[in-house]
Amino acid sequence: MPNITVRGAEVKFPGTKKHSEPVLALSDVNLSIPDQQFVCLLGPSGCGKSTLLNLIAGFLEPTDGEVLVDDEPVAGPGPERGVVFQSANVFPWLTCAQNVAFGPKLRGKSKAEVAEQVDHYLERVGLLPFKDRLPMELSGGMRQRLSLARVLINDPPILLMDEPFGALDAQTRIIMQELLLELWERDRKTVIFVTHDIDEALLLADRVYVMSTRPGRILDHVDVPLARPRNYQVSNDKAFRDLRQSLFEQLHDDAAHSANVA
Repeated sequence: MPNITVRGAEVKFPGTKKHSEPVLALSDVNLSIPDQQFVCLLGPSGCGKSTLLNLIAGFLEPTDGEVLVDDEPVAGPGPERGVVFQSANVFPWLTCAQNVAFGPKLRGKSKAEVAEQVDHYLERVGLLPFKDRLPMELSGGMRQRLSLARVLINDPPILLMDEPFGALDAQTRIIMQELLLELWERDRKTVIFVTHDIDEALLLADRVYVMSTRPGRILDHVDVPLARPRNYQVSNDKAFRDLRQSLFEQLHDDAAHSANVA
């Protein structure tokens, strides 16, 4: 059974003093994501990927349609949905250990239990030797690992990830992608991952939802038939290359059509 369902979702942002016309960001979006599936939302910048993610996170309400998690309407953020943002969402004045401990402490966990969990999750993301460092002492990739650990320690069954590796250099990005794949293999959480990078989507996902230029719609969904576990070397497979070309052509044709219409 799908544990995330989006039916006929539309998001229209009202006009402003500067721009009086409303903006239709999403139009008639439909998708169903079963438990433990890794899904990527793939599309060009500005197509509404993050808007769709924010609907599922409960940060936005649809203008029309509905969003359900486990058959219950989404009425705001919830602990079952952990969100990892584009930039590392950490408190700069707290150490790594204190950042990761923040959520469990807020929920009233004992000091001993929190300390044990913090060490466990810092170790999982490779930051245990840096537990007493401040975020400013970490690299960009390390700060994103810290942000991921802050979410994982709360053990949400659903991870919503909004281009979390987009600002990283190529080598660090591969390391973070492989870390995420390793964590997913262990925990099998439901993941929705926003990206505009075709290779990233094919490396990570069980299914890729291809989104159009604005207003965002689901153009297609593609099941990725590549065996797991995966690493970056899967990009050498013929099936990977064929899918990459097919997705590139879909996105290119949609962009060209939109440009001609405009």
